Amino acid sequence: MDLILWILLICGSCSIAVTSQQTAGDSSNVPASITQLFKTTGFDKRYEFSSTVKPSQLKGDFDGDGKADVAILVKQRTSGKIGIAVCHSSTNKIFIIGAGTMIGNGGDNLDWMDIWKIVPKATAAKSLGRAAAALKGDALHVEKSESASALIYWNGVKYLWRQQGD
Repeated sequence: MDLILWILLICGSCSIAVTSQQTAGDSSNVPASITQLFKTTGFDKRYEFSSTVKPSQLKGDFDGDGKADVAILVKQRTSGKIGIAVCHSSTNKIFIIGAGTMIGNGGDNLDWMDIWKIVPKATAAKSLGRAAAALKGDALHVEKSESASALIYWNGVKYLWRQQGD
């Protein structure tokens, strides 16, 4: 009886691991407005939605215009590189961070990231020190557990990387 229980536990772990690997390209939780924006801009031909990290999307006012923007995980179709697409709600512009586009010490592939979250503008400003003058809105905190982290923030023209620790 113990052997059967042990086999069930092992098989249960295997199916969980397989299920978690099948999340790339999952667009079931993507807002319709973002899916439509990707289609109308042609970004859907170059990137697919990813859910390699939970949650796979975050909302914050990244450009400081008072309206919620969306940051969503993406995977570059040609290379498989992981990154973040930030969709500004007021302008309907999409900015790619990683996924084949270089960003500071993060490189062009954020596949190492296993934690991300929104950092409110006031909190991010304290972390940025003098660089806070360029900060327009909320920032993204990206991290590899028990390793390096960074703040990614909009300066009015592009997204910048500020290393937080190694």
